[in-house]
Amino acid sequence: MVKENKKKSAEIGISGLNSISNLEADIMKIVWDNEKISVREVHEIMLKKEMEKKERNFIPYTTVMSTMTTLAEKGLLKQDKSAKTYIYTAVVDRQELSKNIIMSVADKLLSSTSASMVSTYLTDKTNIDSKSIKKLLDKIK
Repeated sequence: MVKENKKKSAEIGISGLNSISNLEADIMKIVWDNEKISVREVHEIMLKKEMEKKERNFIPYTTVMSTMTTLAEKGLLKQDKSAKTYIYTAVVDRQELSKNIIMSVADKLLSSTSASMVSTYLTDKTNIDSKSIKKLLDKIK
């Protein structure tokens, strides 16, 4: 039996909690950094990162393509199908996605009072950054 190697991202993505997968998170970061991008360009960026890390198992193009299609189906990416090559743009920004992930965790793990507190915190903070999110998650733990 062949064991699958799964790509992991420590920054975004909470397994099993109505969130996005680690691979989806990695792709979203690339799209956010580039604003408009094709599957091929995302794949090339990912391969370059894997080669820099000297990883042996390279991600297949078809995996990137299907994952980006899934992200579009989830409403996180927009597909521009007007040309032969689809161009993708992000529908949500990093902050909005982070809020959605945290609210998903709050809804699943916390009491309604705690979830309400987290919701109020996220709604009141117009410029929430990753440090604030990490502090909040540390307090919840």
